[in-house]
Amino acid sequence: MSITLLSTMALVAVPMLRIPMTAYLEASARAGATTELDTVQARLGADLARALPNSVRVRTVGSRQLLEFLEVRAEGRHRSGPSGGPQSCPAVCNLSANHDSLEAACTERCFMSLGALRGDAPVPGSDYVVVNPLGPGVPSGDPYAGGAGPVVGGIKSRLTATAAVSGSTRMSIAPHSFPALAGTRRFYVVSGPVSYECDPTTQLLQRHDGYAIGALQPAAFGGAQTAPLAVGVTACRFSYTATGARGGMVNLWLRMTRPVSAGAPPEFSELVLMAPVTEGG
Repeated sequence: MSITLLSTMALVAVPMLRIPMTAYLEASARAGATTELDTVQARLGADLARALPNSVRVRTVGSRQLLEFLEVRAEGRHRSGPSGGPQSCPAVCNLSANHDSLEAACTERCFMSLGALRGDAPVPGSDYVVVNPLGPGVPSGDPYAGGAGPVVGGIKSRLTATAAVSGSTRMSIAPHSFPALAGTRRFYVVSGPVSYECDPTTQLLQRHDGYAIGALQPAAFGGAQTAPLAVGVTACRFSYTATGARGGMVNLWLRMTRPVSAGAPPEFSELVLMAPVTEGG
């Protein structure tokens, strides 16, 4: 009778013990996925806050979703008329006593900012100066035109030097003629491209940077710095909607799956992110 009673108690106790253990494993899996999604949201949000307006590109290659943009290191406003004081840049363009301003349709080598730049310190020889970005594929407004090299009618030129002058910054660039200037007189110092790659086949979300600007959105990232941001990604979708000349909205949907235990259904977590990429944003 004792053996029979103990056996009966064991049959009842084992399922009762399994219930809280399964609940614990489910909660742990859910917490791990949520933490990882929070990290993805923070990193992507911080990156998009520094994205060049109208530089977002989205591409689907097989099962992969690719999101690319150009990262802004600093930004400022340029002079558009005579300052009334001594000129810091050499005479090149059309208006006399206006060498420090940035002029369109003129081979510029130097211009002055209005006040200090906003952002991080530019890196001459590596960064680009971009003026009036209007979007990929837009004539005289595509920040990717020409790839990493200069192109006639393009909107970017290599930054060669900077110098602080009376509370402003003198920007020296490789000789270039910008086709048009922004009405806001805003210009950007761009460090390079960044890509997010989501692949449900490998269940990875990765971030790539340190590669060259390309006229076409890349599908491979040889030589880039790559960092995995999330694992267990089973579905994702990237999209971009232009909202006007000042920029647009990035939309991201991401689903992550975490196994719990044998015989138990996996835990699902989803991230929905809408982030503006706009001028001055």
